[in-house]
Amino acid sequence: MTSARVIDTPAALRAVMGTDFEFSAQQFAAISAPLAPAVVIAGAGSGKTEVMAARVVYLVATGQVRPEQVLGLTFTTKAASELLARVRGSLRRAGLLDEPGAAGEAGEEQQEPTVATYNAYAANLLTEHGLRIGHEPDTRVIADASRYQLAARAISRHRRSVTALTDHLDTVIGYLLQLDGQLAEHLVGPDQLRAWHRAERPRWAGAEPGPKGGRGKIDAILSAFDRREELLGLVEDYRRLKADLGLMDFSDQIALGARLATECPEVGQLERDRYAVVLLDEYQDTSVAQANMLSALFSGPTPEGGRGHAVTAVGDPNQAIYGWRGASVSNILGFAEDFPPVTAVPGTAAPATAGAVYTLTVNRRSDRRILATANHLAAPLYADARTRSARLEPKPEAGQGRVRAALLETYDDELAFLAEQVVAAHAQRSELAWRDIGVLTRDNAHAADVYDALIG
Repeated sequence: MTSARVIDTPAALRAVMGTDFEFSAQQFAAISAPLAPAVVIAGAGSGKTEVMAARVVYLVATGQVRPEQVLGLTFTTKAASELLARVRGSLRRAGLLDEPGAAGEAGEEQQEPTVATYNAYAANLLTEHGLRIGHEPDTRVIADASRYQLAARAISRHRRSVTALTDHLDTVIGYLLQLDGQLAEHLVGPDQLRAWHRAERPRWAGAEPGPKGGRGKIDAILSAFDRREELLGLVEDYRRLKADLGLMDFSDQIALGARLATECPEVGQLERDRYAVVLLDEYQDTSVAQANMLSALFSGPTPEGGRGHAVTAVGDPNQAIYGWRGASVSNILGFAEDFPPVTAVPGTAAPATAGAVYTLTVNRRSDRRILATANHLAAPLYADARTRSARLEPKPEAGQGRVRAALLETYDDELAFLAEQVVAAHAQRSELAWRDIGVLTRDNAHAADVYDALIG
């Protein structure tokens, strides 16, 4: 490793990284934050990936950590590849990481940061330490198609009475897989949910109909209790079948990782010794199980005996998209509770260091009118002080931009209009490549229709 450098300004960081731009004061504050728990509330388009990569460069260049002591976690394989490429490229441009195959000072190949998805990291934990909780390391992870087939088999073998759950088989399979995943992501067992049913159902059964809902609404709620009670039996059959066949799905990975981290604190100590710095991307979309796993691993005592670890969570409560599969935006809002600030080492006079919150508000990809419109629509979100988010600001050199709205008679008219506008935008600017044009849709079904319209 090269000798430690002094990086005390954005200009100094630019010189080290060799970039053609200079980080803003907001970004530099997050990049140069102390080695302590912190949250970066990164508004849309605020350059969070660049900031995460630059933080790694800053910490390595200033001699605070070695490259292999950095762990970065994100959600998708694509996002992990992008983050690793940014980190690796930034370190190499700064002369802090050799090219592949180059030998380090001791003649060994130089190590680099670890960047993975949350699930891949949990899988590695289970492979290395799963036997501590009786988990076999050769348990195979199944994808959606296999999950569907296994759920269908569990239903076909079910022997208990089913009277309330009268939906089509495909629908019941979907319900089963959804409930199984939700239970795992929230670390709630079937017996816990049944206990909640026993406590809550009588309250609804004895409730008086309200002036607006009538008895029908209460009956619908009671029916939901009964249907879910039967569904729990199917979930248990499905889980037994997975266990018998030595299989698990992605939700099981995280739940087992959380159990391992909670029941075996020595694993957390090993991970904290291995990784001096942890970057958690898109933290607003982590589930209860993911947050519990990470907190148990990286909020334990330091080697010196104090509390706190250098964990930086990056995300934006206003951009949460995974609530359907158990994500809890409260994870980023309550980050300081799960990752307490660094405390004094017992027997010393060192003061506690409070966890910090850094906010990135400058959007670097949109013009002024677009941001003004977005801020107007997001005003109710900004009004909630718990999110700590703020209105997006344009970069100094941003243009005015243009916002248009169109109301068309039919869905087909909308698709045709959209295709015409894309073609017109491309024709108006000769330097504009097709890949520079973005189209946002409400869901995947609409995206497929838009794709057909654009290539038709």
